[in-house]
Amino acid sequence: MNWRDPLYCGCKINLRLKVTSRRPDGMHELSTLFLPLDFPGDTLELRDAPQLTLTVPEFPELAAEGNLVYKAAKLFAETCGIAPQWHFILHKTAPIAAGLGGGSADAAAALRLLNARYEAFDTPNLAKLALALGADVPFFLTRQPAWATGVGEVLEMVPYPENLPEILIVYPGFPVSAKWAYTHLTPELISPEQAGIKADFTAAFANPSSADWQALCRNDLAVALWKKFPLLTMLREELTAAGAAAVQVSGSGSSLFALFHRNSAAAAADLKNKFGHLHGFRIFTGGKEW
Repeated sequence: MNWRDPLYCGCKINLRLKVTSRRPDGMHELSTLFLPLDFPGDTLELRDAPQLTLTVPEFPELAAEGNLVYKAAKLFAETCGIAPQWHFILHKTAPIAAGLGGGSADAAAALRLLNARYEAFDTPNLAKLALALGADVPFFLTRQPAWATGVGEVLEMVPYPENLPEILIVYPGFPVSAKWAYTHLTPELISPEQAGIKADFTAAFANPSSADWQALCRNDLAVALWKKFPLLTMLREELTAAGAAAVQVSGSGSSLFALFHRNSAAAAADLKNKFGHLHGFRIFTGGKEW
């Protein structure tokens, strides 16, 4: 890759998210299946500059030191012992605090661009740097489907499924913090992962039309969200009625993803007609925003 070229960041959904334990430090151990998506996603550009700066043209309020792009650049500079003389331009498309990993994808893109510029780290050490920014940032360095364990940082790469159902993503217009989702996790849901789950997904990818996607796409964090936010339950009911094979929360929310064997575009158009008046409401499927 050429560091002077804009880098598309992408996003992810969690086809499954099982919380397997709670550690003494308060962090949660997971078994989750990351699926990278090309859309929606942000685009990041890197330019040489007198000092470290960041602009986000569509959302100027996000151009702050708390932005993960800024944090990634600062960490890279400190680790390498070089002056952070860079300007980043982040074109924001992915919803914020939506369970789609947009911020983590941006951080990984910043590391990739800087590493292409300086060739400072091999792959394992760049992943270590990414982990310091967030548990799912290492995943976005490769953007390959992966089973993740630990707090999400131990990755087992899997081939991209060739026969996935159509994926529709709904952002309901409001964010949910990961801290809130984990704080409200029902303790009784914490348990070991289901035996054979990886084989079950492999079989589902091979023959998606006969898979029980709703059972496979479990998310332990979703239980609290269904209770807290009635709109999410309404959307789930609408998507199910439209023929979705599964509807689930992605990550810690608030976005939902729905799997369709066909007609996801028709479902998107219907949802847009019914809920499009809500502030911030967004729908993505078929490579476009509705």
